[in-house]
Amino acid sequence: MKKSNVQVVVAIVVLATGVVLSYVDYFSPPSGEIAASVLDYLRHTMFFAGSVLGVKNYVDYRICHKKEG
Repeated sequence: MKKSNVQVVVAIVVLATGVVLSYVDYFSPPSGEIAASVLDYLRHTMFFAGSVLGVKNYVDYRICHKKEG
């Protein structure tokens, strides 16, 4: 597996854990409330996934344009 594929897989897995944890917390007693710590974890997972995927796309874009030029 290439390094870029590993980055994408890790970003997706981390993001999925944040989403799953949010759903589990939403439906656990007291139902309908999400704890602040879970929202904080979801925020961090979204930030991590966005930064990993954003950096990967930026590097891929720069490498692609460098080869063309």
